[in-house]
Amino acid sequence: MLRISGVRARVTHVATRIPFRYGIAEMVAAPHVVVEVTVSDGSSEHRGWASEHLPPKWFTKDPDSAFVDEIADMVQVIEHAVAVANGLSGDSAFEVWQQLQAEQDAWAADAGIPGLLAGLGSALVERALIDATCRLLGEPFPRALALGMLGFNPASIHPELAGFAGLARPTGSTIAIRHTVGLSDPLTGDEVVDRPADDLPVSLEEIIARYGVTHFKIKTAGKLDDDLPRLNRILDLIDAAGIDPVLTIDGNESMKTAQHLVEWTRGLLADERLAPVIREKLVAVEQPFHRSIALGPEAAAALAELGDDIAVIIDESDDAVGTVRAAMDLGYAGGTYKGCKGVFRGLANAALVASRGGRSVLTAEDLSTVPPLTVAQDLVVAHVMGLTHIERNGHHYFGQLAPLQPDIGEVARAAHPDVYERHPDGTVRLRIVDGAVALDSLLAAPFGFAAEIDMDTLEPLSVAAAARGM
Repeated sequence: MLRISGVRARVTHVATRIPFRYGIAEMVAAPHVVVEVTVSDGSSEHRGWASEHLPPKWFTKDPDSAFVDEIADMVQVIEHAVAVANGLSGDSAFEVWQQLQAEQDAWAADAGIPGLLAGLGSALVERALIDATCRLLGEPFPRALALGMLGFNPASIHPELAGFAGLARPTGSTIAIRHTVGLSDPLTGDEVVDRPADDLPVSLEEIIARYGVTHFKIKTAGKLDDDLPRLNRILDLIDAAGIDPVLTIDGNESMKTAQHLVEWTRGLLADERLAPVIREKLVAVEQPFHRSIALGPEAAAALAELGDDIAVIIDESDDAVGTVRAAMDLGYAGGTYKGCKGVFRGLANAALVASRGGRSVLTAEDLSTVPPLTVAQDLVVAHVMGLTHIERNGHHYFGQLAPLQPDIGEVARAAHPDVYERHPDGTVRLRIVDGAVALDSLLAAPFGFAAEIDMDTLEPLSVAAAARGM
């Protein structure tokens, strides 16, 4: 029997080195929450950790809400999940998570809290629970999952998976970084304004040269007059570097009618330069529809009209454990994995996509997450899903590790020398070689990070502490 015998949450803050514009928001700083879970099996106990930014204007995307109010909402769902989790018990981590998720969902429904937002709290606790359980078992996450030691049962989430043989055995010791090209990011060096005082690249041209990336996630505005020339300029840089690219496009919920998506897609495919790239190199278009219509009949009609012209997946609309299945039934190709939505839920969606085959797609995405906890756990989960690339952008926009304790850089580098490196300015950062991050030491850790975290120097989580300085 597994029991959660303690849960606590702390908060720190991280500032960007360059602003990150996505959708209706521009991030220049963010509170960073870390959750610690202690689990016991009756004879011993271990702690585990997980962390996450509190990003503005993503979970609700309300243009009229004040940032401090959004922080309060995010803190509230984390505090509720922490309170619910303490004392839960079950035969496995998966069973404990199911109880937590059910209580969090019921509370959110009664309180009128969107499911995507509520899931932030349960997902943070879940990841810390998985880490603590793996430490208790003395097994790394991939092995514990494969041997059934975590109790994962995808059929309890998607009934059609009863008897499913499991995900394909992952291969490779690295995972490719799919670099985010933000809406206002400079493409060439001469477009850079207010270059930060560090040795890191800023423009896309510099990023390609520095990191050797070949995978890209391109954010679009849903306006052909803006998107067509920008996409062609990005392709110019990719071609000049001799890259055979892998691409995704993020629609940023920019479309509120079915015809908008149809006309936009037809416009891309009418461009002589873009058409073959869209057909051959594009994995999927992520969340083009605003969440208010994304799972309705209008979206289904648009997807049917487009047919096989383009694969469309959901992201922000994925607000419950069964939503990706419902979206695929409407005609979507699949969905996304983000750590803020939950690990077990993401693994079940990966199994669903694998079982349906064809053009079904699951991608792994980012919220400008930073090491050492969030990124490492994401990389391990994506690898176990069998994914060969994952969107990562926190190393670019933030350029630092989350300050979870004063010596966190040295602790991370000592535990994972294949993943982190010291830069000339003395900081420790993510190590990217030939566009990829090494996985060996992450996969051997309990859940992505081998060392223990000392949270005692961080403030207890509260709205005031999270909002301080924002």
